[in-house]
Amino acid sequence: MKVVKVLVLDFDGTVADTMPYLTELAAGLLVERYGMGREEARKAYSDTTGLPFVQQMEILYPGDERNAGTVDLFEADKREKMGRFDLFPGVRDTVASLRRAGIKVCVSSGNFEDLIVDFIERRGLEVDLVMGFRPGFEKGRDHFDFAMRRFGSGPADTVFVGDSIKDGQRAREADIGFVGMTGMVTGEKFREEFGQIPVVSALAELPHILGLDGPAAPARPEDSTNRAEGRRPSE
Repeated sequence: MKVVKVLVLDFDGTVADTMPYLTELAAGLLVERYGMGREEARKAYSDTTGLPFVQQMEILYPGDERNAGTVDLFEADKREKMGRFDLFPGVRDTVASLRRAGIKVCVSSGNFEDLIVDFIERRGLEVDLVMGFRPGFEKGRDHFDFAMRRFGSGPADTVFVGDSIKDGQRAREADIGFVGMTGMVTGEKFREEFGQIPVVSALAELPHILGLDGPAAPARPEDSTNRAEGRRPSE
């Protein structure tokens, strides 16, 4: 059984119960500013989630002059309202138990770092590292490499937990383990994309998945081409 040294947790939809709010916020802006239908807008946001919103908008509307204003409105609303939301049930206890087992627990987000640090600190969640977005330092390989250097781990003993296909793709690109968190994406969809990876519906399932009570640690996501189809880093 491989030992997991570093566990990196996605923030929105994995640690914090914020995705319904963010989806409706983004969908509202896409309807209002670009004329999308509501369901089309929800799907457009969900299909690109896992990226910073500024990058999502450039995927949806490349080079559109409205994008900067849309991103500003999205970020301003988050700063005003994110404090109304909370961690998923059991997150504090699960993270505490993982850290007691010697695993370094990190949070990685496409949100601006100060917003995530404030959210986590206000809710009494103790982790070993918080990483947010800034130009040149994004969720994915940048964050994974930083965490591995900080804690002396490598791809074989580092695992990412996320709730989107983009999250799994980032883990695959970095050749680290991945655990899918259901919610926006079903377990079937995760496995269709990445093979027989572990999938959880709550972080409380992680101690079992990570082998703290027996089973082996998560495998790396398979390359689809081979299948049939806490201190912050700025401190």
